[in-house]
Amino acid sequence: MKVLNKIKNIFDKVLEILGTASLAIMTVLVVYQVITRYVFNRPSGFSEITAQYLFVWMIMFGSAYVYGSKEHLTIDILKDKFSPLVYMIVEIFTNICLFVFIYVVCVSGGWKYTLGQKIQIDPTIHISMAVLYFSVPFTGVITLFYAVYNSIQAVFNYKNHIRTLSDAEKGTA
Repeated sequence: MKVLNKIKNIFDKVLEILGTASLAIMTVLVVYQVITRYVFNRPSGFSEITAQYLFVWMIMFGSAYVYGSKEHLTIDILKDKFSPLVYMIVEIFTNICLFVFIYVVCVSGGWKYTLGQKIQIDPTIHISMAVLYFSVPFTGVITLFYAVYNSIQAVFNYKNHIRTLSDAEKGTA
């Protein structure tokens, strides 16, 4: 479990840094875009398209991070009432379903779509559109790790009699 925790912490940190850097660069690009458009009356196509690409990547980084940190939207009212064994089974089943979905749609399907877009070149910034679409399989692989990690964590918690509670049960909702 220690090795998995270290890997998870690395993924968490990388996603935090990439998401924050994307937001910071996007902010600079959008301010630059506003200045060039309204002050100099010469809008910058480069900054607009680059900010759009970074926005997509930031959303994908954020979605993987939120799932990995278990901060995504969830309804725990029923799950919190389950016995520890049923709770573990539901956690594992949920993560298996997500794993299958992410693998089929994001990793496999996203990779095929990315490869199909590699010949299409963005006319403004002159890079392959695959750069944009690669965000889906890239963050999909990280989300697959999180699904496996969360399943192993559920078994570990069950064996060690550790119960994670929802925000409502903790009194933080």
